[in-house]
Amino acid sequence: MTTQYKVVLLFFIAFSATVQSVVAQQPDGTLDGGVQEVTTTLKVRMADANKIELAPSLPPVDTSSKKLKYNVPAHPVEMKYEAPTLRPIAIKAAEKQDDYRGFVRLGGGSPTSVLGEGGYYFGKSDVYDGKIYLKHHQLSADWALENQRFSSTGGSISGNYYQLPSNLAVGAKIAYNYDRVHFYGYDHEVSSFTREATRQDYKLLDFSTKLYNRERTDLDLNFSLAPRVYLLNDYYSNREVGFDMPMTATKWFNEKHALRLVLRPDITTFTDTATHKLNNIYLQPSFTFHADAVQFKLGANFVNHKDVFSIFPDVDLTLRIWGEGIQAFAGASGDLRKNTYLSMSRYNPFIQIRESELRNTSTLNFFGGVKGNVGFIEYNGQVGYSKVGDLALYQTLFYTDLNGASITRFATLYDSASIFNLQFTAKIKPVENLVLTATASQNVYSLANMEAAFGLPEIEGNFGAVYNLLENKMSLKANFYLADQIPYRDELGVLGESDVLYDLSLGGSYFFSKNVGAFLDINNILNNKRERWYRYPMVGPNFMAGVTARF
Repeated sequence: MTTQYKVVLLFFIAFSATVQSVVAQQPDGTLDGGVQEVTTTLKVRMADANKIELAPSLPPVDTSSKKLKYNVPAHPVEMKYEAPTLRPIAIKAAEKQDDYRGFVRLGGGSPTSVLGEGGYYFGKSDVYDGKIYLKHHQLSADWALENQRFSSTGGSISGNYYQLPSNLAVGAKIAYNYDRVHFYGYDHEVSSFTREATRQDYKLLDFSTKLYNRERTDLDLNFSLAPRVYLLNDYYSNREVGFDMPMTATKWFNEKHALRLVLRPDITTFTDTATHKLNNIYLQPSFTFHADAVQFKLGANFVNHKDVFSIFPDVDLTLRIWGEGIQAFAGASGDLRKNTYLSMSRYNPFIQIRESELRNTSTLNFFGGVKGNVGFIEYNGQVGYSKVGDLALYQTLFYTDLNGASITRFATLYDSASIFNLQFTAKIKPVENLVLTATASQNVYSLANMEAAFGLPEIEGNFGAVYNLLENKMSLKANFYLADQIPYRDELGVLGESDVLYDLSLGGSYFFSKNVGAFLDINNILNNKRERWYRYPMVGPNFMAGVTARF
């Protein structure tokens, strides 16, 4: 039975049921109260289906002829081939430089002088390395000026070991120096002193070590712990012990931006007839940002001394105006710098420490300038202004013996100051194998109480040249030193100034073979007798010659 017939049958049954329901109703639309029973017989007969005969046929064959035209655009054919091999034009290979691990220099000269110096490097790949260095230098010109002599003997051993667990490495250095000077600053026409009466010895034992990571950690961190301790004794039983332990951590961002934190306790104890302490604690956070055209550092220096905090800026900005060729920079910095017996005796070996006082010098600096590197010249020029508290000055002291003869020494005194500074440095390579260097600086002091900056120069200059020839077998050098007058007070308290310094020196060296050579140095050719410290004139013309060996 087809679907069409099924639908008709269902419709008919539904229609019949509806009719019966209507018939059972009364004329007023109500049903009898009795039971109505309707019975009928439905007979459905479907007619026979007539089969429709279909006779499909194919359409007539198209026998007409059509001409088709195709337009195909041109397309280049891809050719595969091997790239040609590029070969440089043959050039002469540079001669391999010899690697020397050690050297020795021995020499002597006039006035009576002796020089011995040597060093050696040893190591094994990335496991360990070390250096040994020894030097002795002495000069005696007391045939011309009584007690004008000095000697310096020292040596050091240092090394690093790189194979500690947890990516750690350790380094250490121990050094010892024994320096002897003489107080020859007196009127040699009327006074005379024995060598022992003018003697001063400085014996310094210096030990330092460092624990650090060989490579950056997984968090791009570098860290180090570098304690150092020194012991200084002199001929007059003065003693100083210093301890310094900087702890540094650096976090790197994007391989070039550095977030750094430094914590550094610095403890100094000095003993003469009493004990004096100068203890500082430094906390120095900073962040440095590097980009192609700009670099800036933002930081601060927090210093605690005797429970008093001082805060100094540590900021600078560099703009690359023309690559590395022209860079402008500006910044501000500050510090609480310690004046210890060690630092003062190195600056002025003729100091009388028992008349001096250990203090901190506070500095607040503002600076700006230009610098750059254009290939044949590197330069740096800047202007600065500083506010300084407790600036160390060196005033003359005069000690008189029972015979009325006096020796000049120096004591430290302090004053507040404003300092205007100009400085310039340059390194020039005008032709191959010739290097010229120049450094010049000028300070203009404005002091709160003192008439002058005693012992401090205002103008200094150093100009040099080095020329290598004969395939570096020979080297020639020249240096010219310049310094202006230095103020002082004489025995009568009268303010005076030293002469101007003009010091010309020449020198050179020549290697007869790969390992053996000779050297010659001629100093103070202009015979300048300027007194860097009052009554302490320089040594006149002097020279030293000797041999050099390398291995």
